[in-house]
Formats: sequence, C-alpha cells, structure tokens
Amino acid sequence: MISRPDLVALADDALIQLANAGLLKRALRDQADGKSPTLEETAEGVLEARFSDGVVTRLAPGKTPLEADCSCPASGMCRHRIGLVVAYRDAHRSAAVAPKEWDPGALDLAALENALDAEERANVAKLRRGGVHIRLARGATPAAALPMANVRFLAPNDANYARCDCARGGGCAHVVLAVEAFRRANGANEATIGETPRLASSAGLVAACGALIERLLVEGATAGVAAHGPMLDHALREARSCGASWLALTLEALQEQIVAYESRSARYDSAELLSLVVELYARPRAGSASALGFGEPMETAMAKTRLVSLGGRVVRRGSELDTAVMLVDSDTGAPMLMRKTFAPTAIGGRNDASVARRSVLRGVTLDTLARGQVLSSTAKRRADGVVRFSSSARDKTSLMARGPIMSAPGPVFVDALAPLREGIAQRPPQFIRPRSLVLDFHVLWVGDILGHGWEPGEQIWRGAVTLSDGERLILERRWDAGAPQAIGVLSRTFDSGDLRQIAGVLRFVDGNAICDPWSLSSSERFIVPDVEDEKALAQQPVAHRATQSDVLRTTRYFLAGALHAGVGRMAHDFDGEIARMLRELVESGWARTAERLERWRHSPRDAAAFSRVAIFVEALRDL
Repeated sequence: MISRPDLVALADDALIQLANAGLLKRALRDQADGKSPTLEETAEGVLEARFSDGVVTRLAPGKTPLEADCSCPASGMCRHRIGLVVAYRDAHRSAAVAPKEWDPGALDLAALENALDAEERANVAKLRRGGVHIRLARGATPAAALPMANVRFLAPNDANYARCDCARGGGCAHVVLAVEAFRRANGANEATIGETPRLASSAGLVAACGALIERLLVEGATAGVAAHGPMLDHALREARSCGASWLALTLEALQEQIVAYESRSARYDSAELLSLVVELYARPRAGSASALGFGEPMETAMAKTRLVSLGGRVVRRGSELDTAVMLVDSDTGAPMLMRKTFAPTAIGGRNDASVARRSVLRGVTLDTLARGQVLSSTAKRRADGVVRFSSSARDKTSLMARGPIMSAPGPVFVDALAPLREGIAQRPPQFIRPRSLVLDFHVLWVGDILGHGWEPGEQIWRGAVTLSDGERLILERRWDAGAPQAIGVLSRTFDSGDLRQIAGVLRFVDGNAICDPWSLSSSERFIVPDVEDEKALAQQPVAHRATQSDVLRTTRYFLAGALHAGVGRMAHDFDGEIARMLRELVESGWARTAERLERWRHSPRDAAAFSRVAIFVEALRDL
C-alpha cells in the first residue's frame, strides 16, 4: 500500500512549479545514474531519505515537500527534498495509478477558508463583494484563472498542493475562490463568485462618461488637454474610486490619445479614439461587473516566476520605436506582455539596428529577453496583462536561454482551432469585454509548410501552413520600418522547410485563421524576426494605401472625424456625406445602423445619438 499517494501523483511539471527545472533535472539524472537516496519509513509515517553526501531529509505525514526538514543549509526547496520525491515516486511506480481527472470542488471549502489568516479572509470577503469571474481547466492537474492570479492543483484531492502565482504562492484567498468556483461550476468551464455589484455610483459613471463624450463631440480632440483634462480627471476618479478597472484603463488610453495629438505624436489615431469613446458609452451601461472590471485589481505582485519568451515586436511610430515581448508563465501558462518605448535620442538617429541591443530590464537587452526566459521574484502583473519588473538594484531577476520548442498549460498553446474559433464567436463585443492585451496571442503546432510570397503593392508578406489538426493557417506580416529585416527572416525560415511552432496574434476572418507571427520555432532554433541580426531588404517596399471603399470603414472614419475635429469644424459636407453613407448602408443590408445614423444626423451634438450609431459600427467591425 502507498502511504503517500500525493508524492506519486506529482508529475514533473508539478515538481518544477514546487522547485525549478534545474533541481528536477539533477534529481532525475541522479536517479538514472543509480545515485538515488536510501528511503526508510518510520513507525510514525515519517519518510527519511539518506543521501550519499551525508544529508538526511525527513518528510512528516500530511506535510508537503516544501515543509520537509533537511540537514543541508538550504532553507527552501533543495535538490534533496526533490530527490526524496523522485526516489519515492520511482519506487512505487508499479503500484501507482495513472492520474485521472478530478474536481477540486470536492475539497473542504470551509476548512480552507478557516485556515486563512485575518488579512486573507478579509480579501476573500472583498473579492466576493466585487464579483470575480473565474475560468476553469479540468484534468489531472486542474487550474483556475482568476483576474488577478492563477491557481493550479498539483496533486489530487489534496489542498496542500494548491499553488498560486501570487506573492504568497498558496494558502491565499485565490485558492479558496478557485475551489468555490469548481464547486459552483458543476462541470462548466467558468463560474462567477459573488454578486454582480449594483453600485449607487454607477449613475455617476454614466454621467461622467456621457459629459466627456459630449464635450469631445462638440470641441473635438483637437481642443487638447486644456479643454478635456478636467472632465477626464473627474471620470477617472469616479472609475478608480469604485474599482471599475476596465473603465479606468479605457479613460487612461483616451487621455493618451489626446496628449498624443497635442504633442503631434504618430501615436494619435482618430479611429482608435472612436473605439475608446464607444467603450466609454457602452461599459457603464452594460449592467455587468465584467464590462466595468469590478474585482479586477489594477496590479498584482507575483511570486517567484519563470517567464519564457514567446516572441517580440518592434514597431516604428513616427520618430519613436515601440518594443514588446510576449512572455508566458511556464508553471501556470498565464501570458504577459512587457513593453518599452525608445525615444529618438535612445535609438541613435536614423540607424535603428541597435534597438535590439538596447536595455529593456536592468542588464537585459531586448534581443536576449525576446529569445530567452527570465526568472524574477519582483514582477507585477497589471489587469490588462502588462508585466512590470522592478528597476531596483536589489531586484532578483536573472536571464537564461530558452529552447526552440516550448509548451505550457493554459489556453495559449493550441492543439486545434475549432474550439478556439467557437470560443471567439461566443465572446461579447470588444467594447464590453475585458481590456486584455494578451487574449488573442497563441502558440500553434505546424504540420506542413504550404508556401509564402511578398505582395509589394500592399507591403505584406503572406505565408500558409497546415496545423497539427489539419486546418490551414494564413500568416500575414506588414513591412515596418522598426524591423525592416523581419520580412527577409520570415522568407528564409519558410524556405528552409523546417518549421515546428508559430506564435503570434490570431484572428478569424470569414472563417479563415490568420496569424501575425511574433516568433517561429524550427527543430533547432527559436527565431524572433524583429530582433534577428540580419540586413534589411535591399529595397524598401513602396508605400501603398488601400482604397477604403467599404461602407463600414467609411462610416467609421467619418464618425472618428467628428470626434477629432468636433462636428462644428468638420471639413466635410456633413449632410451630403451622411446622405451618401445612408444609401450605402441600406444597400449593404445594415438598415438599423442607417436608422441610428439618421437620428444623429438631426442632432449632431447629441452624445447618446452619436454613441448608439458608433456602437453598431464597432460591433459590425468586430464581427
């Protein structure tokens, strides 16, 4: 009979999360080389492991390997504690039962909550009051994705092995809510804990956002910060005071757009301005906690975490370069985005080849981070998925290389497109769903390369592959002055014929899966086109702007123009332009959108009428 089934059930990835990959690798090597410790079990049920170096490790009944006593100097997980588990697991492998799917909802929820300290019990109550939406993954190692943390249950029916990626690492409010979510879900893949808030202040949010939209519609973004700053500040205070994180992020993004226009920055985009205004109108009126972001902490401190790069991008915006690296927690599979902007003075004039060698973290350059993995104990994750590392000299952040092929739990790594396509089709419109910057990033397994080509008129490189499930994936990458060599790198990688994984932003258009690639993996190399040290194309593609004949696009840019300049200062023939768009909308079958446009035509300063037609246009574009 196995006295410690929990140790036998711990898979390699669970041991990595309890310790790290290096300690596990050494323990497995010692086991294979016949250097495993001598195991004994006392009458009291204490496991004793005696190692050849004289170290003795003791694990008492009901304790996890993290709580084992070891005579070596290490205070935390060490190779001896891991070695004990590996040796015990190997000794009882023949009697072990293959791990099966189990439900953490069967754990003793009351006992878990009672074991929390006062601070965490208060945190549980606070989160329940705010309402928390939790996504669940079932299997031999169940997991729960909360807005602020990710919980994994490493051993069946044992709450001691519930690990969280928050700063506490376990024994926290997030574990309690995860167990409660599994219990309430009753077999479903998601659950909401707590009641949807019905705040008296929601009327204040509606009023504050409505007044801001009206001011933008009358004055336009061109009026600048002086005209809109006070109303923006007031709306931000309202959103932050009641914990509406998604609305607060929307307002911050709107503020950035207005500042960008005033400073004549290339970051200003009137179409983006329109999308943000639609969010301001829709989120306070949606009547749900998820639309406003209640219960979503703006920033959460993380425990010691290993974040592996999935690729990076470099984009030129005017005279600045925006850089981004997508990272994934190797233990929980949670994706995160690290971003940094380099001003012209930091990139050395017109020669931007050195941007890949600029520092993005203390002692870490962009290219090494984009092609490696970082181990940090001071990372903080924002609600929208952005990760921030401490710049302090005491920050314990180290960098390692990563292998060409990568896999981790969670929804980032995709084996089949069908479930993903179905999930995207069922999610709410962009203007009321969570403001996540990492939601559509995925890693896909490649079957065969079908071909590739360059379209100079559109400045787009396109490739096509079949995936492991047999479906076809189209890759599209537009030429960008921030990474002129990327197109050549993509082409040469496809010509090599060796392609195993693709990582990037995925979308579906008319049922076709289209990916903007951030990285490629061959059998031997992990390739990030934007930071590869290769010469740019001999001849830059010729700029080309596609004809905007689509009526939705035309209507959207017209609405964006109203916000940009203000309806009183629009250069267009207001009535004539709208009359033409009305005819085209009706002919295209969008009669209800035309009706709303007609209503706004008669009351151009009415923020509600404007927002209603803008919502229809944004929703159709999103679909």
